[in-house]
Amino acid sequence: MNKNTQLFSFMVPDKEWFSPKEMADIIGKTDQYIRDAFDNQKIFGHTSNGRSPRGQEKRKNYQIHRDGVILYLLETANYSTEDFTDRVIDLIRSKPEMVLKKIKSTVDNLLTKWN
Repeated sequence: MNKNTQLFSFMVPDKEWFSPKEMADIIGKTDQYIRDAFDNQKIFGHTSNGRSPRGQEKRKNYQIHRDGVILYLLETANYSTEDFTDRVIDLIRSKPEMVLKKIKSTVDNLLTKWN
């Protein structure tokens, strides 16, 4: 997984498939926005309507894979991993020592879990 993908993967719940409503909740848009973006191929996924004959579908069932959600976030971000990291560092630089010690302790614990 590249570092840009890692930047967004924590934002997406750990499940495989999402409905337009679920994706809308993740990115802060409406489910209609998601369906429109899907139909315009800005969001990748699958549609189905198993009850209607081919060509006579009246309602689509949209399914968006977790990778499609992350891809959308990557493609619509106006920043890179480095930009994000630099902004976080700028933010914490002005914090008092007690806050920095708490941040350090939390980061140390997270790094211990990952190693």
